[in-house]
Amino acid sequence: MNQRAAIQFVRERGNPSEQARLTFLLTGARPSPESIQQFFQDQQKDGSWSPFWAPGYSGLDTTCFHLAQGEQMGISANEPDMVRAALFLAQRQRLDGAFEEDEAVTNLAPPWAKPGDLAAQLYLTANCGFWLATLSQTQASAQLAAGYVRSFLPPDGHLPTYLHAHWLAAGLFSCLKQIEPAERLLAYLATRLPDLSASSLAWLTVTLRLANWPATTSLIVQAASLLKQQQQPTGNWQSEDGPEQDVHATLEALRAFTLL
Repeated sequence: MNQRAAIQFVRERGNPSEQARLTFLLTGARPSPESIQQFFQDQQKDGSWSPFWAPGYSGLDTTCFHLAQGEQMGISANEPDMVRAALFLAQRQRLDGAFEEDEAVTNLAPPWAKPGDLAAQLYLTANCGFWLATLSQTQASAQLAAGYVRSFLPPDGHLPTYLHAHWLAAGLFSCLKQIEPAERLLAYLATRLPDLSASSLAWLTVTLRLANWPATTSLIVQAASLLKQQQQPTGNWQSEDGPEQDVHATLEALRAFTLL
């Protein structure tokens, strides 16, 4: 892995938030007050962030994305605005433990966030549950989310949802010391690694390492090997969401390798 080329790619093209993420990756330095203020400037009063597909709406998926970005910038889970975001997630949880976007945005939501769709529901439940387990002071909401996901988990570890929900669910179970269902999910993911993009390989690696899976775990070792092979001659990793997201994909990859 050509770390120097990857760093140069981000430095030349990254926005201020991405530069802050790079600085934390390289030095462990807390972001400047200006960077933190800029990061939280779009946060809504209820602690959420709005998705691009529904401005002004309080989005579960988008809030999870921002929690992930905040963690990668080195913003503490105890930061008041991070706490507000986690509380927003917990308050939106259903009584059965599931998370789902509001039915009012059914006609606006993309497939992965579509209300009334089981695949979207399981993805959002795994994602919200993982971040609540990782960042929140209380594990009650995370436990409920894990119970809901586990009710759909078959012996072969293949949930009826998107592939990325599997490593988020594995991370959720691991954070809660529920190793057996996590191992089922990892066994299934091992059969799907060749299908994963660079961003997904990095996302999987970071999620599992945050959930305290050892860097020597076979799945993580294999994912890292495939990720190295996907680095471009220009130093970056390509995003499946287009060249404008290559800086994000490169930062994800760099973060993955710093955790190994």
